[in-house]
Amino acid sequence: MKKVRQAATRTSARQEARSARRLPRNKKRPNYRLLFSCFCMSLILSGFITYALQTPNLAVKKVKVKGVNLCDRQIIDKYATSMEGKNILSLSKAKVCSAILGVSEVKKVKIGRSLPDKMWVQIIERKPTAVVSDGHSFCMIQGDGLFFHRTTGPAKNIPLIEISKDEVLKPGRKTSSSKVESALEVVKLARSKKLKISKISIDHDGDMCLNMVSGFYVKLGQPDNIARKMSLLRSAIVYRPSIEGEAQYIDLSCPSAPVWKPKADARNAT
Repeated sequence: MKKVRQAATRTSARQEARSARRLPRNKKRPNYRLLFSCFCMSLILSGFITYALQTPNLAVKKVKVKGVNLCDRQIIDKYATSMEGKNILSLSKAKVCSAILGVSEVKKVKIGRSLPDKMWVQIIERKPTAVVSDGHSFCMIQGDGLFFHRTTGPAKNIPLIEISKDEVLKPGRKTSSSKVESALEVVKLARSKKLKISKISIDHDGDMCLNMVSGFYVKLGQPDNIARKMSLLRSAIVYRPSIEGEAQYIDLSCPSAPVWKPKADARNAT
């Protein structure tokens, strides 16, 4: 009797386990309200984007250009006004930037939006280290040797480098002359030592002469030991400031034996 009861208990347990396995799992109901809200929001957003890209209210009506001094204004305006009439949100600033950077005088350019219908262009031009002349034409040059702007003559407060005709003064290209590179080094050293020079003359043999703003000139000779020669010039002016008025020139061609020639009136006075 006991065995019969145990068998019945086992059978009922197996049946309960089978029925438990057959019960369907609970499934999450979809949130129809959330889905409908997302659908409506996507419709509204797409409609807004379509309107923003097509409405004439967001078409560029005016472009303001700032920072143009050396550049050809007509060329810059041509690139800037190419943005007029285009949608302010979808127009490509990169193409206009690339075109403007192709102008040799331009170092950097920034373009921005002023909603709803205005753009601005900020031009940052290159700064000249000197003006190079071959006796006929003049061109501004950077410290790294890049020619970038033609001029009709020397520029105010910028040293003039006079060379022979063996250099091509073409904006947009770098100098190929070691003479010009040496002259640029002299200009850099002169600025660091607060020496005011107005002109550097280089002859066919490569000998350099400096014209100081004060009136006397300096013979540097060949472009070697430039740093030492400029230090000697600085020391001569510091320790004897009157030399700029008394000397006709100072010769530093041989750094170990610098000499200077007094003016005629200075000799007569002594």
